[in-house]
Amino acid sequence: MGDNTLNQASDTHLSQQHITLHTQVAPSRLAAAGLSASIMLLKRALKPFEHVQRHRHSWGQVIYASQGVLSVITPAGRYIVPPEQAVWVPPFVEHEVIALSQVQLSSLYLDDTQIGGFPPDCTCLTVKPVLQLLLQEANALMKSEAGVIDPDFKNSVMRLLMVISDFMVLAPKVALDLPYPKDKKLLRITEALLADPSEQRTLVDWQREVGASARTLARLFKQQTGLSYSQWLQRLRLQVAIQMLSRGESVLTTALSLGYASGSAFGYMFRQLMGVAPSQYLLAQSTLPKVQCQK
Repeated sequence: MGDNTLNQASDTHLSQQHITLHTQVAPSRLAAAGLSASIMLLKRALKPFEHVQRHRHSWGQVIYASQGVLSVITPAGRYIVPPEQAVWVPPFVEHEVIALSQVQLSSLYLDDTQIGGFPPDCTCLTVKPVLQLLLQEANALMKSEAGVIDPDFKNSVMRLLMVISDFMVLAPKVALDLPYPKDKKLLRITEALLADPSEQRTLVDWQREVGASARTLARLFKQQTGLSYSQWLQRLRLQVAIQMLSRGESVLTTALSLGYASGSAFGYMFRQLMGVAPSQYLLAQSTLPKVQCQK
């Protein structure tokens, strides 16, 4: 891998925060070998806290987990990916993937002839039930992790992958990313919030600790992340909430762990950002189609 020309200051702290808890695993054999077709599908099982090491490649990738929850980390920020979302990673963008539970992973790889409709930056996409079923069918026709297709079905599978790609291009975007700031003062704040998402301090409280006025901190937050301080903290809490709910924690336990005074206050935040109540979100997860993959 060549030298990384992107700013690394903002993504290192999050990776290092978890590094001792994780089992490092190499990128897939397909990622190492390169593409043998313009569009390919990888399927892979990851155990809880397996950490696919940072890498990049010359093709685009849609990262999707049919079961479990993923954390996808790029130099620009972090995504928490439950089964009804996927992350688009453009070519040459460094990324690492962490399984936050037992994960069945599907990755759609697309060369430069197939990515015209995808956005230029990393984006979280909604994976609707029809797309989940198409991915399930495509996975069932794969013979191995390395994207090998049963010769009897090759033409049909290639057409199916093209349809999946078309659906991904049309998929609605969802704001589940957590953009990293670059300013050192803001990084001190965000590191503290990542360590304790229930943190209640305001920017007025932080100004004494980091040596900048609340007004300056607010301006920098908006400039560097596109979010206000309160919006950034809400987005972080939403990411952690998705992790907790997906591993079976109750709505009330999740709410109190994140610093909310009640389940209703947490539920209001969740509905505002996700469009559904936490209970509806859990119900939707329980009815997702299941894809079986081989390690």
